Amino acid sequence: MKQVLVVDNHPVIRKFMSSFLMEKGHSVFTAEDGVSALEILSEYIPDVIFIDLIMPNISGNKVCQIIRRRRHLDHCLLVILSAIAAEEEEDTLLNDLGADLILVKGPFDRLSGHITDIMALVEAGQEDRLKGSVIGKEDLSARQITKELLTSRRHYETTLHHMSEGLLELLDDGQIVYANPAAVSILGTAEEDLLSADFIRLFRDKDQSLIAQRISEATQAGQKVLHNETLELNDKLVSVTIIPVREESRHYTLVVMLQDITRQKHAEHALQAREEKYKQERNFLDNIFEYSPDAIAIVDHHGRFTRWNHQAARLFGYDFAELKGKKAFHLYADAGEMEKMLDTLRNEGSVQAYEIDFTRKDSTSIPCAVSISLLRNDAGKKIGSLSIIRDLSEWRRVEQKLKYLSFHDSLTGAYNRAFFEEEMQRLNTERHLPLGIIICDIDFLKRINDTMGHQQGDTLIVAAADILKNAFRAGDIIARIGGDEFAVLVPRSSPEIITNCIHRLREMIADFRTRRPELNLSISIGYAISTEMPVDTRALFKQADDHMYLEKSKLSC
Repeated sequence: MKQVLVVDNHPVIRKFMSSFLMEKGHSVFTAEDGVSALEILSEYIPDVIFIDLIMPNISGNKVCQIIRRRRHLDHCLLVILSAIAAEEEEDTLLNDLGADLILVKGPFDRLSGHITDIMALVEAGQEDRLKGSVIGKEDLSARQITKELLTSRRHYETTLHHMSEGLLELLDDGQIVYANPAAVSILGTAEEDLLSADFIRLFRDKDQSLIAQRISEATQAGQKVLHNETLELNDKLVSVTIIPVREESRHYTLVVMLQDITRQKHAEHALQAREEKYKQERNFLDNIFEYSPDAIAIVDHHGRFTRWNHQAARLFGYDFAELKGKKAFHLYADAGEMEKMLDTLRNEGSVQAYEIDFTRKDSTSIPCAVSISLLRNDAGKKIGSLSIIRDLSEWRRVEQKLKYLSFHDSLTGAYNRAFFEEEMQRLNTERHLPLGIIICDIDFLKRINDTMGHQQGDTLIVAAADILKNAFRAGDIIARIGGDEFAVLVPRSSPEIITNCIHRLREMIADFRTRRPELNLSISIGYAISTEMPVDTRALFKQADDHMYLEKSKLSC
């Protein structure tokens, strides 16, 4: 007794085969389609398998290929039971499908005789004699319409085989009955394991109820659902489309289109991330541009304004609407200086902190430092320039103040000792001869500080400085060189000029003493004059200083 599996979608054939074989004492299982056959083969190992090729759901061709991939079924005699043997290539059926022989469907009396012969050889252990044979072919003739249908089927199968999209066919309960190579690749599961598997269970737990719902909706509504939905399958992002196909029996099979969009989605995410990054960077740069403490302007290659930030509007007094499309040249206070700057830009490609004056809307001039960079497109062609303009007004004021403080005494406004010594060297030339030096020292300043306080002492020092400024010529250098000591450089002088200056000075001191007797201002004066080169300014200074101390010494007598 042998174990036999008969697979055929025609109930009459199944009934005939099972009855006949059971009468011969064999154990027989039957299956109406490929799905049922694979379910049986998962638990039952037959000795002989008779299988039709044209069946619904999983075809006989596919079942044959799956059987031959399963090692535990290697010993089974695989018999193709088909009426299309006259139209199909024998080598294709035997080699491509892995079948051992072909039994051509014909009249039952002849078919039963062929089955008897086959089983006899199997029971005798001589099944090798059957391999490669085609039994019963003489009972049929080729049919042209069948040939055309088979050719059409092959075209259809070739198309499905080479599709880049995955294609599955499901029963209405979600069982897989067909999978093309692209679907096998996307799902990462062998074809024999996919066929008859539950499509729903291929998905993650959280998606299974959704897929079950969509399959139910598809079979009820008869319309496309879940189109372009993205789900995760086999660690891939897959677009899933479920299409219901209504059969003549009013049941539905489902066609599922699978498209691996992992790279597409990753590319979309990467593009989205780049766009978001670009947007952030653009916003960041826009904020820098608009809220920079410096004025920023962009002009096109004709020198016309295309952008103008808030600080530029505040600095120059123009809203951007007033300047848009107008040339920048009219803002420069000095056209000649502007051309020099633009020459630098043309020659060097940029300008860095070039100091130049601009004209405001109210026609006032403003000192600025401008840095200019050329703007170019991807082809390297110049399309304009960007200027960063810094207002130097406050810096100039600070600079002037620092310069003033570096050469002036902060209490009196007279020059300080450092400036005085520089001027002694500068004036040590023949064209400044005769050169006179006058040294003045406030008498009794310490006594006033001690008795009346330093504030009164400072008042006395300031008064002395004011008297000196009024007593000498505009070109004379008056400096405070010590706490109570002043010095005056008198270039292009003469003994008469020096004498007149000292006389005028004494008169002004006397006048002050009359007006402010409580301060009791007294100044000791000494001078010296040089008429020939070279002038030893240090010796000249000492000579004047000695004369001053000689006069001061007389006060203590």
